[in-house]
Amino acid sequence: MEFNKKEIFKLFISSLNDARKWSLWKWLMFSSIGALSGTLQFGEKFFELDQKRSFYYGIYAILGLYIIRFVPIFTQKSLKYYHEIYKNSTYGDAIILLKDCFAEVHYFRKTDEFKEDEFMKSMMNFCDNLKKIFDKITQSECSVSIKVPVKDSKVVETTQLKNLTRDNSNKNRDTSEYSKIKHTIIGNTAFNNTLNKVITNKSDKFYINNSVNKTQNYLNTSKSCYPEEILPYNSELVHSISPKKSLDSKNFDCHGFLCVDSKNENAFDNKYCPAILEGVCDGIYDLILELNENYNNI
Repeated sequence: MEFNKKEIFKLFISSLNDARKWSLWKWLMFSSIGALSGTLQFGEKFFELDQKRSFYYGIYAILGLYIIRFVPIFTQKSLKYYHEIYKNSTYGDAIILLKDCFAEVHYFRKTDEFKEDEFMKSMMNFCDNLKKIFDKITQSECSVSIKVPVKDSKVVETTQLKNLTRDNSNKNRDTSEYSKIKHTIIGNTAFNNTLNKVITNKSDKFYINNSVNKTQNYLNTSKSCYPEEILPYNSELVHSISPKKSLDSKNFDCHGFLCVDSKNENAFDNKYCPAILEGVCDGIYDLILELNENYNNI
């Protein structure tokens, strides 16, 4: 994130100009006779100062008022500028990382033979880059994973899910205990909620919960893997792996879920974070579909 010195200087000058746009200055500064006589009389009467010292103290008082007005204006403008720079930097980096991700996707689309080993490496790299994106956006420690059906070619209400891949930093979650659990749709609030949105063709095919460990009646089959059934994350964002547009507007299939979670509460917004996942899920839809059809018993 780089600051433009010219823009900072413009903010400084703009703040100076705004600081003088105050009705009080009309009397203090522009009514010179009133300002001078008022300053001298005030100093002489209340502080027993001679005219010269009274005049200087009056000038100092006016400058003090000006600085007091200038500082909050400049601070506000600077914070707004910093926010815009940070936001542009964050989403600019996201675009670059997503470009690299989709380069892999386009490569696999062009190959005639589906090579599972190369595909898995690519998907893990995909998750690693998404983790970097969401770590920066949420300013927290995130985890990214892709869930796909165990046997079905697409996700239905009776589907059992498996973890296809996860970012490298959180591979330790895939324990033997985790793999033995039947991760069903009905046993997971996030998957059940998201699938229902796909089936009913809702525009928002995602689920957000920014306080999972405090949510009543929240279901998650992974809870039994952790002490006192407390999940290692507090916020969760799940998006269906489904097409953004379909030839049949009434038929949107779900072929898995892209999951992002964060250790922090209130990590995900309802606008930009889901939008990023929506584009990603649409981009990998064909590949996940091919994977399901090639390796599941259908």
